[in-house]
Amino acid sequence: MAGVIDRLRAAILPTAFALVLLLAWQALVVIFQYPKVVLPSPTDIFHALVANFGTICQQAVPTTRDTLAGFLLATMLGVGIASLLCFSRLLRDMVYPLVILLQLVPKIAWTPLFIVWAGIGSPARLTIATFIAFFPIFISMMAGLEATDRSLVRLSTSLTATTWRTFWLVRLPASMPYLFAGLKIGVTLAVIGVIVAEFISSSEGLGYLILKSSALLQTDLILAAIVVLCLLGVGFYGLVHAGERAIHRWQGE
Repeated sequence: MAGVIDRLRAAILPTAFALVLLLAWQALVVIFQYPKVVLPSPTDIFHALVANFGTICQQAVPTTRDTLAGFLLATMLGVGIASLLCFSRLLRDMVYPLVILLQLVPKIAWTPLFIVWAGIGSPARLTIATFIAFFPIFISMMAGLEATDRSLVRLSTSLTATTWRTFWLVRLPASMPYLFAGLKIGVTLAVIGVIVAEFISSSEGLGYLILKSSALLQTDLILAAIVVLCLLGVGFYGLVHAGERAIHRWQGE
């Protein structure tokens, strides 16, 4: 019973707070009569969402596609490279500092270069999303592998387990909490990467729709697209969280 109450509380409190903010926003716009182009009310945004629902859904498709593809590619690269480095101290000492060095450069600085390399369109968006989402996933996986209980590793080795078997049965399961923490950050960064790429070089996607609406001073449509973008981000985060819960159940936790 206590668990059900906690889950309801976790859902009801933020929903109630959001409703209070929306009501305050609506009252502020009505009382001070802000022009729609400056600050549309929540009802104006809702009407824009309904009126342009088909267009917004159409533009959400490439954004969703490129975000998921970039996130999956970043996950494969981050987990794969981190796993590879844990097998070789020499390789880790060579590669790890370079990854950190690349991370220190602002991500937006790489965007024009990726556009030159990958061209305008989906390949550039995919490249930027992968690059931005890669680092937290890689770092989290490295941290998880290095945080494995050394006594368990020694026990596995004493039982004549191979390095690969020790990795599969001991180190990889122990790294899951760290990995999913990185995945939750990575999936949100993948959304940001795609939107940034759509701002710079794209003729489709929610980022392109936001930029086009800004040029036409359609503030209500901008916010409607942002609402859909927020819902997509929450959905992606929820998928990662569901995967984490499934892994915990599989591990018997």
